[in-house]
Amino acid sequence: MKFYIVTPAYNALQWLQGCVRSIADQVCDSVEVHHHVQDGGSSDGTQAWLEAWQQEHAATPGYKLTFESGKDEGLYDAINRAWRKLPDDADITAHLNADEQYLPDVLAAVAAKAQEHPEADLITTAHIVLDKDLRYICHRRPAFPNRLFSRLFTQIITNTCFHRAEVFRRRNIYFDCSYRSLGDMIFFRSIMETKPRILRIPDLLGSTFVVTGSNVSWSSITDKERSRINEDQPTLLLYIRPLFIRFNNLMCRMVDFVTPNPCAYSVYVGDEASRTVRFIKSPTASWSMRSQGEV
Repeated sequence: MKFYIVTPAYNALQWLQGCVRSIADQVCDSVEVHHHVQDGGSSDGTQAWLEAWQQEHAATPGYKLTFESGKDEGLYDAINRAWRKLPDDADITAHLNADEQYLPDVLAAVAAKAQEHPEADLITTAHIVLDKDLRYICHRRPAFPNRLFSRLFTQIITNTCFHRAEVFRRRNIYFDCSYRSLGDMIFFRSIMETKPRILRIPDLLGSTFVVTGSNVSWSSITDKERSRINEDQPTLLLYIRPLFIRFNNLMCRMVDFVTPNPCAYSVYVGDEASRTVRFIKSPTASWSMRSQGEV
């Protein structure tokens, strides 16, 4: 199965190296990977590193890295530019940020599930939340997406979502670049309006989400964009939004109760050429900086 993975990047080389490596090592008998990095014109050596990596792996069977470097209009514009290059022969496509990584063998697992469930338009997996030193904070299972909830909060996390390429092309939905923080919510809200068939895999830990300290999601930009989104919502819906969020979290927790806890994870640290295994001392689904638990 052929995957097309897109990564937006801008002065993120310290993270991008791990991201690229975590995608490259997914190649196996059942998986071919085309990874495209859309660089916003970085000044930290990103372009030179990508050129060297591209040349080094030019003859690697089943793997291809392409990139484009130049000014763009921000994160969502970069992703859109990369997705508009979606190859005709791609089976599955996904978006992975420069500071995120795929965990070992996740693409092979997704490929197997996609073949078992040809009706699935989207496949969502679980993920691990890490701090800026790649230490465990918690893990999160995929939510139960529905059209109503998607109007109120972000249910699908981009690094956990895989799109059937055929459906993605037909749907022709891209990110709204007028947003800088909550574009993910608007993107998936638009997708949910098409009534997609979603396959959840709560026991598959697919990727990492890193709290780098510069995440736009926790900025004043988010508050402003939230107000903008709420202008189009019925007052009653906004009033009961906290109840919907609690219900959604409860459902995810219930899944976590019956799903085995992760005991370790394997990531690329810095510019290391091989993965580092870290063990989880106290696995938890609660997102708290106090819940770091690797040893």
